[in-house]
Amino acid sequence: YDEPTSALDPELRLEVEKLILQNKERGMTQIVVTHDLQFAENIADQILKVDPK
Repeated sequence: YDEPTSALDPELRLEVEKLILQNKERGMTQIVVTHDLQFAENIADQILKVDPK
C-alpha cells in the first residue's frame, strides 16, 4: 500500500489500520509505504526507514 492513510479522517484511518491488521492475522505479507510513523508502529512487525542522504 502506498500512503494508505493519506488524506483520511481519523475514523477512516482506523478502518484502514483494522483491515491491515486483519490481513496480518491471516498471514498475509504486506508492504506499506507511509510517512505516518505512529501508523507504521501500530501495524508493522518490521520497519525500514529510508534516509535520503
